[in-house]
Amino acid sequence: MRNFVLSAVLASLVASVGCASGGRSSATPDVPPPPFEHPKVSLRDVKFNGVGLTGGSMRIAMMLYNPNPYPLEDPRVTYLVYVDRHELASGVYDPEVTVPAGDSAVVEVPVSFGYRAASGAARALVGTGSVTYRMRGNIYADTPYGRLSAPYDRARDFSAMNAASWSH
Repeated sequence: MRNFVLSAVLASLVASVGCASGGRSSATPDVPPPPFEHPKVSLRDVKFNGVGLTGGSMRIAMMLYNPNPYPLEDPRVTYLVYVDRHELASGVYDPEVTVPAGDSAVVEVPVSFGYRAASGAARALVGTGSVTYRMRGNIYADTPYGRLSAPYDRARDFSAMNAASWSH
C-alpha cells in the first residue's frame, strides 16, 4: 500500500510539473534574432610565398565589408580553398583586426598546402593556362549581441598570364 501511495504522489507531481512547464513555454513570446547583417566578402589577391619539402604556402587577401552599425571585433576565419574542383587547403585563421562599422578591412589569410593537394591544381593550370580558385567558410566575430557567424563562398579566376599576382 505504501508503494502505491508513493507512486500515486510521484505520478501527480510529474503531471503537475509537465502542465506547469507547458503553460509557461506557450506564454513566452518569440525572441527576435539580433540585428546582424552578414559581412560582405570579396577575394582580392593571391600571393605565392614559396615551397618547401612538404608543400607550399600562399596568402589570400580577402576584403571584409561590415554593413552593421557596430564594429566586428576579433574575427575568426574558417576556410576551405579549392582550385578548380580540387581541394587545396583548409584551416582557421584569427587575424588581429577590427572591421569598423560601415567600413572594410583587408585580411590576408595564410594558407599552407601539400604537394599532393596541389598536383591537381597544377595540372589544371598547365592544361588551360587559368584556374578558378574558390574560398568558402565562416566568419565569426564579436558584436554587441555576442559572437555571431556568417557563411561566405567566393570564387575568382587566376590566369598564368597574370602571374604578377603571385609574388615570391
